Amino acid sequence: MSSPESKELRCLDILQGIKKGTVDPASLISNQRKLLVTLLMAEGQSTAEIAHILKVSDRTIERDKNAIRKENALSNDPKLADIMAGRLSDEAQLCIQRIRKFQRDTNCPPAAKIEGERACFQIANDLTERLQSMGYLPVATKKLEADLVHHLEKEISLDEITSEAQRLQNIKKCLPAKKINSITIERKKNE
Repeated sequence: MSSPESKELRCLDILQGIKKGTVDPASLISNQRKLLVTLLMAEGQSTAEIAHILKVSDRTIERDKNAIRKENALSNDPKLADIMAGRLSDEAQLCIQRIRKFQRDTNCPPAAKIEGERACFQIANDLTERLQSMGYLPVATKKLEADLVHHLEKEISLDEITSEAQRLQNIKKCLPAKKINSITIERKKNE
């Protein structure tokens, strides 16, 4: 069984042969072409550019791209979240270790050491937030509850509501215009 590195090396050899004219792209089997499509996509080549290099139609490259996507598709596996959380944690630790190693260098300027500390904290903080969002760490919930029910001792009649509305209108008439405007502005801010 060949390693991914040897496949990539062969792909590079084939690609160089195509570019030099020593390999005919028409002689490639489907799997070889798909590997080349993957390599060329990673280089940032467009569908049209890949089709031109491999001397096939754009539709053939699009079919290859779709097949590559299907082959690389992830299935809904609950264990995948565990694996990714572990990988995130490992990568964060490696990043922090690399920063700490750089900081130990005698030629490291003090400003870079301070920036390194900030970066280490940020990595740990981001990891914590990510693990919380994935459900691996508890979240300190911020919960705001309000009781919006007004409890009345007795029912109010329509006459009482009308009377209260009239009372509020009279208060409004007595207030200076500036005060009414500031109340209106404050109320809009709160909405």
